[in-house]
Amino acid sequence: MKNVFLVASFLICFTSFAQGPRGNNDRQPKPKMERPDFTPTQLAELQTKKLTLELDLDEKQQAKVFELQLKVAKDREAHKTEKGPKDEMTDEDKFEKHSARLDSQIEYKNAMKSILNKDQFEKWEKTSENRGKKRKQEGRRDKKREKRH
Repeated sequence: MKNVFLVASFLICFTSFAQGPRGNNDRQPKPKMERPDFTPTQLAELQTKKLTLELDLDEKQQAKVFELQLKVAKDREAHKTEKGPKDEMTDEDKFEKHSARLDSQIEYKNAMKSILNKDQFEKWEKTSENRGKKRKQEGRRDKKREKRH
């Protein structure tokens, strides 16, 4: 009887220690890849090529999309340089910045609507929706990872 009790207690001890700590605290988070520092022209060209592959754009559409992407890339570059601390912004400043960003998104969407035909525009909208959902999910995963560590 003693031997059975002794063997059972050893088995319980070994199985409880065999399970690692919960949460996998020993695992390192994946380092984020650094994005290459492309010029606005390079970014516009890459985006145009990507959209050409996705939507089968013709030459005229490619030229118009390139101009639009170039404008967006230059605006993004300008906003990067003027970026300041968020804490110093007033509520009014935040509202104006958010409103301006939404206005530019509306302008971009209208420009794409005028460049693309109906089928291409529907496909573009669907893929841009999916990209937004994917980014949102990735952001949530990153926040969960940060909480664990």
